[in-house]
Amino acid sequence: MSRFTRTLVAGLGLCGFSLSILSCKEEDTEEFGFTCVDLLTAESEETDPFIGTAQIKVTLAYEPCLIDYYLKNHSEEQLKGTEGGMTFERWRERLCSEPVNDPLVPCEIPSIEAFNQVLVDAGPSSMYQMTITYDITDPSAIDGRTLLWGPGPVEAFAACEPDVRPYVKITRQSDVIGIDKTGAQIWQAQSWSNPRGIMQRNTSGCIQASISSK
Repeated sequence: MSRFTRTLVAGLGLCGFSLSILSCKEEDTEEFGFTCVDLLTAESEETDPFIGTAQIKVTLAYEPCLIDYYLKNHSEEQLKGTEGGMTFERWRERLCSEPVNDPLVPCEIPSIEAFNQVLVDAGPSSMYQMTITYDITDPSAIDGRTLLWGPGPVEAFAACEPDVRPYVKITRQSDVIGIDKTGAQIWQAQSWSNPRGIMQRNTSGCIQASISSK
């Protein structure tokens, strides 16, 4: 089922029985959302590790629900799928400006090339993850702020198996890194709390990464 059909069905379901579809109140049927990563200076740091940051790269691994979503149930929504490119392009423009409760890291995602989705189903060598490269517009305003990472289907549309939810996770220190204008890595995640984030449309329960200089 294409995204257009899914959205139409959802919209009709929300409207309920009506003599005319034009009389239905427009409802939010957005299928996609984001998770979030809070960037915090590690307690061991004596200076601001974010000084000089030109880009931030965040890599998160898909958990089983999202692996199934992209490989089995809705391969068309992959980054290089027939419908995925439009979804990623739309969210490229939103991830740095979405109205949320927490202050966002000042950033831009200049093109869809900033997304690198890897979906390799190869037994022990399998890899299911996505990296986003954010251009930073004000490195003095990173500490204590949030990056939005996505897009991914929210729970209502992810079609997860019972007792499974659309989570992603951080697994390595190199999953969150800072790069200066010369392309050199200058910081990375030292540690993290709440390593899993769910795809949603708010900033509750963010992954929290403590950052130290490289």
